[in-house]
Amino acid sequence: MCQDLTFSSSNCLYIFKQNKMNRLTILIFIIIIDFTVIGQVSEIKHVDVSEFKKLITSINGSLIDVRTQQEFANGHIKNAGQLNYYAIDFNKKLLMLQKNKPVYLYCNTGYRSKKAANTLVKNGYTQVYNLEKGIMNWNIENYEIVVEKDAKPFLIDKIESDEYHAFLNNNKNVLIDFYAPWCAPCQKIMPTVDSLKISHKNNMQILKINVDASKKLVRELKIIGVPYFAFYKSGKLIKAHQGSLNENELELLVNTIYN
Repeated sequence: MCQDLTFSSSNCLYIFKQNKMNRLTILIFIIIIDFTVIGQVSEIKHVDVSEFKKLITSINGSLIDVRTQQEFANGHIKNAGQLNYYAIDFNKKLLMLQKNKPVYLYCNTGYRSKKAANTLVKNGYTQVYNLEKGIMNWNIENYEIVVEKDAKPFLIDKIESDEYHAFLNNNKNVLIDFYAPWCAPCQKIMPTVDSLKISHKNNMQILKINVDASKKLVRELKIIGVPYFAFYKSGKLIKAHQGSLNENELELLVNTIYN
């Protein structure tokens, strides 16, 4: 248009500035929309166990247990599907879920399901719910679970309630290590626990308890996460610690409490 000889240079400059302003306005508008969409997509709704129960029973969606098949078979929420978080094709199968329906995720403690939820929202899912503290908290509330007929129970380091309390009563200083086979921090600290069992054999007893194998006891003690360490003296709980500990931190606690 500015090539037309009837237009002055000032008119051309005005038109150029107007076009530049329009392009800038459009660019800013697009950026605002992008940030709005990103904000919507990136939101995971972490809900407690009572809210999770209400949601899955009132709003139709995909209820997915992201634990292993053995964990699933030994107790899962009714009507849940199962996808193994550790499987090579996990993400591929996870992203086959419908985007236009809510997705409800859970595992044992909420860690694996949170990771799965992150994968979903990064791929455009906007209705993603994660059960905080996982099915361990669901079990504490005594909500219904389904055990498969062909389930193979966890047997390693299984402790019943009466055995647990008898062990505490029969030993003065006791360290209880609640762990799970799928828990990476639990496995990492296990060699230190085994080492302490030898180095402190004269003044302390250590009992390792598999939470997957000892669900009744875990429910009784209201343990909702692992690793979980409980320090007892003469049957009385002195200190409890939930969460990861490194070798030095655990040894410091043992030496402080029992020496």
